[in-house]
Parts: sequence; C-alpha cells; structure tokens
Amino acid sequence: MAGDSLEVDVRELNGVLVVRFSGRLDWATYMRVQDVLLDCATKELVGVVVELDELVAESPALLVVFDVVWLSAARWPGISLSLVVSDHRLRSTLESRGLPRHIPMHTTTSAAVAAVVRHRHEDRVDAPLPSCRCLPHVAERITERACERWGVQSMLDVAPQIAVELVSHIEDNSPLSLLLRMRGDKLSVAVRTTARFDLRQWHIMRRNIASIAVCNFTMGETPAGGGRHIIWALLDVPEDSHRPPSYLPEAAVFTRQA
Repeated sequence: MAGDSLEVDVRELNGVLVVRFSGRLDWATYMRVQDVLLDCATKELVGVVVELDELVAESPALLVVFDVVWLSAARWPGISLSLVVSDHRLRSTLESRGLPRHIPMHTTTSAAVAAVVRHRHEDRVDAPLPSCRCLPHVAERITERACERWGVQSMLDVAPQIAVELVSHIEDNSPLSLLLRMRGDKLSVAVRTTARFDLRQWHIMRRNIASIAVCNFTMGETPAGGGRHIIWALLDVPEDSHRPPSYLPEAAVFTRQA
C-alpha cells in the first residue's frame, strides 16, 4: 500500500503479522497508521509486530498513536502488539517521551516475533453472516458448535444467546461477521459492523446480556479500521465447566486454529 508520504507493508511471519511503516508520520497520515494497525489487530493471528526504523515522525507527540492503538485493541481481542526499533535516535525519542507506555520494544523483528506469547488453547471463529431473517439462528448455531469444540459446557446456555442478542440489535446495511475467541478462561462473543450504538442502545444491550449471563462479563467496542467497529462481550468461563473438546468436522469458515 502506498501513499504520498507513507508506505505500508504487511506480511505474515510464523503466525504473526509484521507491519513496516516507511515515510512520514504527520497529522495527515496519523489516522492511516491508526486504522492500519487496528485493522491488523482485529484480524489477529497471534500477534502484531510493527517495524518503525523507516518511519520519520514530524512531531514526537504523534508517536502516541501506538499507545492509542494498544489501548483500543488490548481489551478485545487482547492481541499482542510490539515495536521494532533499532535506530538509536528514534528509540531515545520514544524513551524520552515515556513511549510506548504499554508496548514491548525490541531491536530486531526476529526477537519481537520470538517474544510473542502463543496461547496453547487459543482458537477462533470468523464467520460472515447471511443478510436474511435467519441471521440470529445462524449466529446461535455457529456459537453452539464453537462451544462444543472448545469443551466449555456451561457456555452452551449462555454464549449462543449472547450472539443472538448482539446480531438482533445491530442494524447494518453491510454484512455482519460473527467473531468468537477462546483464550484460557475467557470466551468472547463479538460482531464486526459499521453500525454504532448510542447510549440508550448500549443500556438495553447490557441489561439484556446481564439477564442471560450466569458468569462475570464485560462489554465494549473496539475500532477496527475502515469505519468498522467490533462490539464484544467477554465472558469468564468457570473452571469446572471444562470438558474434553469434541472434534466435530467443521466448515472451514467456522474456525481457524492458531
């Protein structure tokens, strides 16, 4: 991808997305950098590594974009984000500004990729949903099958209904995607959409999901770049609910094993 003052290259390395920025980071390209990284984070494999040596910031203040992305993406999907900076001047600039506040910084790409924490029990579902009246039923069935695969018995009466609740309240002319993630004792149910909720809709949604959930949960919204957003609910899975997963044959669109 090329622009007047900024070039972006994205490649995959051992399940990690490596993003290299070349050119100028200024007020005109700030939002592009943010959108590219948010888009990568919400398409996550196991992590995102950002190479910065060829990026020249017009102002050190603009480097806060990396913390902004981290804060947006850390809650959902909790993706690992790290920086590669071997240039001593850039590293000094970052450190003098106290940046990045939350993001690990490495001197080589290989070191950054090697440091990415790979979750042993991580799995994911990215499923485009049909634009028809059967959409809630499809979302419910996909979530049921995911819970069966992941062996989280107690979630079979919770997660599918939350998926139905999410897709039933989103009015979007563009196709929706159902996103499910299982990491350790956390199960997330989410929808990628261009629609936005107002405060009244958020209140209704939280109340309805609270009536469904029998576990601790949080809800939120994460920008996904390109005008899209991910509306998500993150559920705590009780330890005693786990059973051996059922290895049922699935359509390729349903899951991607990390």
